Amino acid sequence: MPAQLLGTTGNWGIPNDQPGILITDLSFDFSNQEKQVLDKAGEVIGLSLYQEKVEIKLSGLVAKASSFNGKIGAAITLANAIPAHLQSSGGTTVLMQVSRSLNNEDFEKIDLTATHYPFVSSGGA
Repeated sequence: MPAQLLGTTGNWGIPNDQPGILITDLSFDFSNQEKQVLDKAGEVIGLSLYQEKVEIKLSGLVAKASSFNGKIGAAITLANAIPAHLQSSGGTTVLMQVSRSLNNEDFEKIDLTATHYPFVSSGGA
């Protein structure tokens, strides 16, 4: 039975499974680089923020039918939208790491790490 929400609540659960993965955990870590401009007294008087990116971690169970088979270094499309905390829109999400684990008394598990680069286009040069 799906969760029944009563009263004032926040968002519940993960909206969509990733193709080939039954998602149990999904996180987005937004970051950028910074370079400070200091005056002669060492106080910050200016700031440059650049190299925005989102590191994405996804964990779940490998689906029995049509299991996940994405390739490291390839662009992937996420089933769940990246929250809009970046200054730009668009970009490409690249699969960086895949971990799969088996156990004799459990389901096959999978962990993905990907990075979203907002200024990288998925097309060729």
